[in-house]
Amino acid sequence: MAEAERFLPQFVTKVEGIMAGHGLGDDDIILRVTGCPNGCGRSMLAEIGLVGKAVGRYNLYLGGDRTGERIPRMYRENITEDQILAIIDDTAGRWALERQPNEPYGDFVLRAGIVKPVINSAQDFYD
Repeated sequence: MAEAERFLPQFVTKVEGIMAGHGLGDDDIILRVTGCPNGCGRSMLAEIGLVGKAVGRYNLYLGGDRTGERIPRMYRENITEDQILAIIDDTAGRWALERQPNEPYGDFVLRAGIVKPVINSAQDFYD
């Protein structure tokens, strides 16, 4: 549906630049990208997950945990790389300023109310 393997290296470099710009160069975020709508890249188990929707467009999921046990919530659907990077810039900036000590990004986006947790995946995954 969308690029993943060719898209990912340059995209990660851009995300690293955003993080460094917010003083988060020594921190990390679990980021997964897949061009496959079947979840082959396990993007729906990452702190930030991208699932290809069409050429150059992705669904953005936020709020997974570092162990891959918490399902993230779809934050935006069918958006471009520039839109995704703007959202990461905004949320990483907030994370840098508002996080609790040692709070991972995925935990922060839930606590800050950026996304609601997925409690019952069959009911509220897309809510």
